[in-house]
Amino acid sequence: MKRSIWGIAILVALLILGIAIAAGMGNVHEGISDLLEQAAAAAELGNWQQAEELTRQAEGKWQRYHHFTAAFADHTPMDELDGLFAEVMIFLKNRESPHFASTCARLSLLAQAMADSHGLQWWNLL
Repeated sequence: MKRSIWGIAILVALLILGIAIAAGMGNVHEGISDLLEQAAAAAELGNWQQAEELTRQAEGKWQRYHHFTAAFADHTPMDELDGLFAEVMIFLKNRESPHFASTCARLSLLAQAMADSHGLQWWNLL
């Protein structure tokens, strides 16, 4: 009887941990995605100061949660995001609006895909 209770307790703990991780991954990457969308829009309007601030916030958030993400996610999209963040900073420095906006859009889509693939959606439960 004790083994059954311990088994159920461990399964419940793992379920709660899995839900917490999924929620955390969703919150982190959706926030990054939103910041990058706003940065792209600001650059298209010529507001480079706001675009730079938003991009730096997004990159800072990405760096802050990089180890958390690496613990639970596939590293291939993470490597692509790292490379694109390096590119977007060069486009930002040179004020290349079309390249900056398109790279921000790509980064935003990848960050949203990370959130979707690790978040609490019905298709992830199947």
